[in-house]
Amino acid sequence: MIDQLIRQVGDQFAKIKDHRATNSSYYLSDSLKGAFAMFSLKDPSLLIFRQRFGQRQENLKRIFGLERIPGDTAMRESIDGVHPSQIQEVFNLPLSHVRQKSFWKGRQVLGGYVAISIDGTQHYCSSKKSCPHCLVKKLRNGQEQYYHQLLGAVQTHPNHKEVFPIAGEAIVRQDGATKNDCEQNAAKRLVPKVRQMLPEDKLLFVADALYSTGPFIQLIQQAEASFLITIKEGYVLVQARRLAEQNKLKQFTWSNGKTRSQVRYANSLILNGQHQDIHVNYLEYEQTEIKSGKTLYKSSWITDIPVDEDNAKELVAVGRARWKIENETFNTLKNQGYHMEHNYGHGKKYLATNFALLMLLAFLVDQVTQAKDKAFQVAWQVCQTKKNLWEKIRQVFDLIPAVSMNAIYRFIAKEQQIDYPLLE
Repeated sequence: MIDQLIRQVGDQFAKIKDHRATNSSYYLSDSLKGAFAMFSLKDPSLLIFRQRFGQRQENLKRIFGLERIPGDTAMRESIDGVHPSQIQEVFNLPLSHVRQKSFWKGRQVLGGYVAISIDGTQHYCSSKKSCPHCLVKKLRNGQEQYYHQLLGAVQTHPNHKEVFPIAGEAIVRQDGATKNDCEQNAAKRLVPKVRQMLPEDKLLFVADALYSTGPFIQLIQQAEASFLITIKEGYVLVQARRLAEQNKLKQFTWSNGKTRSQVRYANSLILNGQHQDIHVNYLEYEQTEIKSGKTLYKSSWITDIPVDEDNAKELVAVGRARWKIENETFNTLKNQGYHMEHNYGHGKKYLATNFALLMLLAFLVDQVTQAKDKAFQVAWQVCQTKKNLWEKIRQVFDLIPAVSMNAIYRFIAKEQQIDYPLLE
């Protein structure tokens, strides 16, 4: 399956219209395939990827369809001019492998919803290079720092390790001066994009307290989707406190012997004074250690899904699973071999964003493979950690001729030593 995915991605790259002059000495798809291979192999820089090209050339040709690779500058310049929406379209290919009816049904929550967690992350930072899209902040020494952020949408599930990136949207300088403005304005582009990617699904957007606003909820409603949003302040909490004082918050508790969990909820509360026409349902959860009485976890959410005793536990589980976009996605990309915060290149138009999207695309292919490829799963078990697995894959890829990535996984999984003559 992994090799079919790689071929499909390469074929889609070949369909992207070349924005350069027609007399270019190499295809745009060469650059895109090269960047995708670099992120698939988890190379820490474009320089190292190019340095290893000679020893990898045959495997790159067989597995990634990469005949040749342009120089660093030419590769960056060609990718710089590609509009990010064209790379975003390629995400449909790996997603089609997990959206098969039986598999996708197992990823649904609350009787048929597909949970989409959204969050932003930084992926480029420099004190020297900038572009019209760069966000800017001033350091204590007065120096300006330029950086790029991406707002991501990831399909998550409380009971599954794998996360599937659906879409990414650049947060740009024009989006506003505050974190709230920037992310919410980027969300105006991201939410319709997710709906376009998943046109027939019942979508449930799961977000942090930054999004507990009327405009964002209206955006979700326009997309014919639902929401589950953390709330930390505002008129909803005022109403919830009043109901609690009057013993009108519905509640129930349960215990596993070591911890005690309590849910309290109320339906049809007014969002705030500015948006009195928007009614939301309120849910709060607290988990305490029985022996010490210590609070282990506490949070509150608003949702348009009516809350009752039958679905409250699952709503809590889905809300808590939002952290997977931070831990299982962005932290993985930054700390588990993908090198997301390394500056692969900035460019003048879209290069930084396109590199982030290509890395996210490689991560999506990895997640699909992790979920559905038995050889990958066994190879990961043999290597024990993802970092060890990526290192082993690079070693085998660089030194041993292979017909496919699956063959490399199977070789690692079997732990078989090749019968080569001893070096003397």
